[in-house]
Amino acid sequence: MTSIPTAPSESFETTPNEPSLVEDPEPVCECGSERVNKHGTYGRHPHGRAPVRVQRYWCLICGGTFSPSLSFIEDDYWYPDEVRRLVRVVNAFTDASLERLQDICTGHFCVRPSDQQVHNWIAEDTGEIVENDLPMYSGIYTYDEQFLWIDGKREYRLILYDDLMGAPVAEQAVDRCSKSTVREFLTTALEDKPVFVVTTDGRSDYAEIVEDDLGAFHHRCHFHFLKNGEKKLRNKVFQSVRYSNAEKLHAAIVWSEFKSVFAAPSYAAALRRFEAVLDKIEHLPPAVRTYVKEVMENFDKFAVHLRDEWVPSTTNNAERYFSHTKPTQVKRRFRSRERVHSFLKTQMIVRTVKHGFISQEASLARMRELFPDIEMEAVTPLFTETKKRYLWSRDLEAG
Repeated sequence: MTSIPTAPSESFETTPNEPSLVEDPEPVCECGSERVNKHGTYGRHPHGRAPVRVQRYWCLICGGTFSPSLSFIEDDYWYPDEVRRLVRVVNAFTDASLERLQDICTGHFCVRPSDQQVHNWIAEDTGEIVENDLPMYSGIYTYDEQFLWIDGKREYRLILYDDLMGAPVAEQAVDRCSKSTVREFLTTALEDKPVFVVTTDGRSDYAEIVEDDLGAFHHRCHFHFLKNGEKKLRNKVFQSVRYSNAEKLHAAIVWSEFKSVFAAPSYAAALRRFEAVLDKIEHLPPAVRTYVKEVMENFDKFAVHLRDEWVPSTTNNAERYFSHTKPTQVKRRFRSRERVHSFLKTQMIVRTVKHGFISQEASLARMRELFPDIEMEAVTPLFTETKKRYLWSRDLEAG
């Protein structure tokens, strides 16, 4: 079909039960000829809209036939653009399931597309790894993972987050979170990108991957480290009958001093506090002593955030992204790996537009990947206050 999208003709007289006629005011064939004749009509019955009749035309030059497109629905589609757009908007900004999206269409448009149809609207083939397209990369990253359910099976969501750009770099859904899987994901996602520091939790495999395969500095998240230590202190010491109340009290005091090392205002202050803890290490229970010794052997891995203010002390940025896109309390289940990657791509775009430190023009371009007709006036209200301050300071520096 050719010609411009056209609404139903107002001049065509119809009875109350007769569909409106859609005509092209200036029909032009694909060959460029304006010498055309009317060539019958055909009916279109878009879901949620009144049926219409569409005028067909016959070209006197090439002999081809054509008809105008409707302004509210694409050719060869049954559902109007507004129905599909609403589904994509709700999917992008909420944690709605397929059934919930069907319910929204039913309540708003009095139509109920099948769950497979809704799935087709919001799913696309993104490849094995979903990658972001940032204008630049800082080299300061956080890596983390989260479990999810795909077709009734527990799988894992891997994420690499750029802490200074405020946006995810890459994500992937995998069936096993093994050392080889993590290595392949990180090396592929960081290929041709600057890599200086990668912050992870305490899994032993990460140090080797970051230092040997990526050639970067590995930084340990002290939140996970202290959380695991407090759990062991509670289970092995406080709930044990082997230690007296005085020993338990002493262990709690020394552990509190040990925690203050990571909250020090500077690297030198942290080193002084840690040396004070080492003087008391022999009086600690073995379960807690191993944590102090681990920091003693790898002090710089735990304190690099005190040497460089740009390095985050924890993996909280990735954790917050998880909580915004797939909260733990919402056990979201996906039908296929394709659906997962499509969901991750959508959330990656939304996160980059709202939080990412990129220009307004770049933000608009990213949002148009989801909604091609969106304008800047609809995008700027999505920006967080932090991003607005960044854009303001950027414009101020540019004069």
